[in-house]
Amino acid sequence: MSDYKKQDILLKIQQVAADNGGKSPGIARFEAETGIKRHEWQGKIWRNWSDAVAEAGLAPNELQVAWSADALLDLVMDIAKALGRFPTTSDLDFEFHHRPNSPDRKTLLKRWGMAELATALAEHADRAGEVEVASLARAYIPRRQNVDYDRDNPATLVGYVYMQRHGTDYKIGFTTSLNKRGRQIQIELPQEIELVHSILTDDPAGIEAYWHKRFAAKRTRGEWFKLTKADVAAFKRWSKIW
Repeated sequence: MSDYKKQDILLKIQQVAADNGGKSPGIARFEAETGIKRHEWQGKIWRNWSDAVAEAGLAPNELQVAWSADALLDLVMDIAKALGRFPTTSDLDFEFHHRPNSPDRKTLLKRWGMAELATALAEHADRAGEVEVASLARAYIPRRQNVDYDRDNPATLVGYVYMQRHGTDYKIGFTTSLNKRGRQIQIELPQEIELVHSILTDDPAGIEAYWHKRFAAKRTRGEWFKLTKADVAAFKRWSKIW
């Protein structure tokens, strides 16, 4: 729980605005002048900064209207949390239409394509401590960017979700060619890698996303995790999913 009550933060927003000639503060200025960090209110009291500013009785300032990268990613992060998945372009159109003072989709996509947005959101969510959103964003990236898919047959859906061990770390990913992916990863690493187990499935991205979410608290970086013997055993109990 936050150490700050809603009314205390609203009062601080109004005070900072008064010191700024009546203009509502951006997140960075508010944090610098009050010491109240984003995690104290986001997802606990308000979904996003514009909601907090509006409840304080203030209008967005020009910087907010310009939509900084962080503000856009905050908005997409909020949408992903509400949906429980990374949003599609249709989701963005719908959500932006129904959220006051939101940008249109073109504003967002001028800065990022959808795959680039997923990557940026994953990194942004990591910084904000939103582990689940980071996992949802990463689950989307392979669907559009994964180089493991067979480029000669991009429509194929059948693939493998694999677990590989490198020292004490475990990687969970998906591919259509276990041998090819193993060679690619080995090139990047100094020690031998071991294929622990693979799951044959017609939904490799979805099954990978399930395991990433299940082990989210044990993620060390990207697709790498610190797992227990029980975790590995649970993964190995899955063999084929159709």
